[in-house]
Amino acid sequence: MATTPAGDHKPVRVLLIDDDQEDFLLTQDLLADLPGEEYRLDWVDTYDAGLLAVCAGEYDVYLLDYRLGVRTGLELLRQAQEEGCSAPVILLTGQGEYEIDRAAMQAGAADYLEKGQLDGTILDRAIRYAILQKRSEAELERKVRERTRELELLNTNLQTEVAERRRAEEALVEADRRKDEFLATLAHELRNPLAPIRNALEIMRLADGDPAAFNRSRAVMERQVGQMVRLIDDLLDVSRITRGKLQLLTETIDLRGVIEAAVEMSRPQIEKAGLQLSVSIPKQQLPIAGDRVRLAQVLSNLLNNAAKYTESGGKVFLTAGQSDSWAEVKIRDTGIGIPPDMLPRVFELFTQVNRSLNRSQGGLGIGLALVRRLVEMHGGTVQATSSGLGQGAEFAVRLPAKST
Repeated sequence: MATTPAGDHKPVRVLLIDDDQEDFLLTQDLLADLPGEEYRLDWVDTYDAGLLAVCAGEYDVYLLDYRLGVRTGLELLRQAQEEGCSAPVILLTGQGEYEIDRAAMQAGAADYLEKGQLDGTILDRAIRYAILQKRSEAELERKVRERTRELELLNTNLQTEVAERRRAEEALVEADRRKDEFLATLAHELRNPLAPIRNALEIMRLADGDPAAFNRSRAVMERQVGQMVRLIDDLLDVSRITRGKLQLLTETIDLRGVIEAAVEMSRPQIEKAGLQLSVSIPKQQLPIAGDRVRLAQVLSNLLNNAAKYTESGGKVFLTAGQSDSWAEVKIRDTGIGIPPDMLPRVFELFTQVNRSLNRSQGGLGIGLALVRRLVEMHGGTVQATSSGLGQGAEFAVRLPAKST
């Protein structure tokens, strides 16, 4: 490889790929006589060396002879293109042929020059044009890449927005479905007590002089009216909490007393379900700041929920204690359990783990939603865990402990 001397400033680097040394010397003289622009001309004389040089991309311009031994410059251009190499190449040939010219352009050459008509001015103009064309192509590619990235980002954002809207629409559809299901359940639950009440009234009408029948009928009516009152109270509580109208009567209380009250409230339902209840609470006080009635409602709802979803002969365990600055109550059952996909949703309004069982036991699917909202109003948390269907479930309530 031969090289012309370089000046102090950075010259234009040109590589001649030609198997004839005379052509190199002629090209060297043409470039040396040019005023202004300084060129550095290097030379390789084989096809393989030329291909490696084009793919290396270390030169500003490549002058490529059409004849390279038994192979041609067109072959080199095409092979370089196949290998993903792109460089500003000027094809040189000893004769002007339109077909070669067109083939050179198709193969990626920046220009095509006839050796017989070559002079310094033409060569200088062709080199500068090839460099300018390469820079324009590079700038265009940069802008295309930049615009492509912008479009990809816009597309990603659009896909995210579409996905969010789809999720929102699906959530609305699901909420609407659950609302319709809830209204149907509400109508069912409110209508259920009417038949026993109507029958009891008829028995009372016919039980003239039969105090026992009269008292039995009155007891039936009291139970059914009590069930309706509980349903309506739950609805009113949800409405008050949703509208921010529920007020807590907060005082310093012993959580053990709240637990005892909740157990007494739920014991009839637990016994009716044929379950064993185990309660373990510490001897020392568990002081907290809260609403005694509402917290008893929370624990009673959890106990009733355990009774509702545990088959006869099963067990319910209630344990309480203090961990760091939290008072904890855990209610565990040996019931039907909760599917993994339902765990994140059990505290949502109108959600029922097993609608057929819930219908048979009564309820609107709002008890656990009330539990979560009342616990959160006390600054606490409630969490449901289950190993799956048939594995039971556990609900853990954590409330801020109050120092004595």
